[in-house]
Amino acid sequence: MKNLILIITLLFTLTACSQEQKNGLQIALCEKEKGCAIILAKWSKQELSQILKRPDLISSAKENSIIVMEKCVFKNEYKLTMQQLHEAYGGKGNPEKKVNFDIEKYLLKNNCICTNPTKKFTVTISTPELSGSSYFFLSWDKNESYFPNEAFQQLYADQEGAQEMTMDSFLRNGEYFGYASHPSYGKIISKTPTGVGNFGPNAKGGLSEKWFKNNFKPTGNKRPHLNTRDVQKEYKGIDSEGKSITFWLGPSYDVCLAPGKFEALGIFFVGYIAVDGITYSLMEVSGPTYKVQVTGIENGSYNFNPAGYKSMN
Repeated sequence: MKNLILIITLLFTLTACSQEQKNGLQIALCEKEKGCAIILAKWSKQELSQILKRPDLISSAKENSIIVMEKCVFKNEYKLTMQQLHEAYGGKGNPEKKVNFDIEKYLLKNNCICTNPTKKFTVTISTPELSGSSYFFLSWDKNESYFPNEAFQQLYADQEGAQEMTMDSFLRNGEYFGYASHPSYGKIISKTPTGVGNFGPNAKGGLSEKWFKNNFKPTGNKRPHLNTRDVQKEYKGIDSEGKSITFWLGPSYDVCLAPGKFEALGIFFVGYIAVDGITYSLMEVSGPTYKVQVTGIENGSYNFNPAGYKSMN
């Protein structure tokens, strides 16, 4: 009987190891202070890519790497073993093994599915010339960021001449479009290159992941992320003129940038960036004389009629 139990145990262990190593991928479900559990894999790389909505993550995974899932944050782990990873997350003993774990249910429960809905960002702005609060939209369907006239009037309420006109603005593929309507000048469209706000999959130019990694380093400082239990992390770096810049990065939840894209930034150059295949919300950009901070993110929608506007370029 003892020999039979030993054989059954060995068979179960070998089967588990076989599942765990299927396609060379291991999956760890981790939680801080609680350690990691091993999800016994039953999916091909293609299936897992579709479930996670992260083809970039799966395609970049090396053989025998570990796919780490921590709520809505996914990453590839190359250096640590499963046991070391479990201990790094505060786990004791051996990692638990989860059989027939429903990843899709877990992702839905934690609002992790990247549906990329239109987002409304509320921001505060502080510069020597202008201070106040306002908002803008990011749309993945339209590949643009929109700053409506109502938000313009809110921010520029104390500026002379602002109430005499309407101003609706867009960022589209690295260019700024201003739709101004004035009683004396009519409806005019202006266009200015910016190099940021690259939404479309074929957009070129703008910032890059290499630029970010070369110029920004984490400080270790953290702060609460809006009204959640999650946190934002601080990164400090320098701009092209050698001036200091501070970025605060938070979780992105239901937004994921397409593989190979680094940024999708809004009117005030906050929005989303992707580093090592993980999308983050860029919650603050600040320098010696300016500060733009995101104070709220929610789903939203908008409409704008460009009829009657004429280009001045």
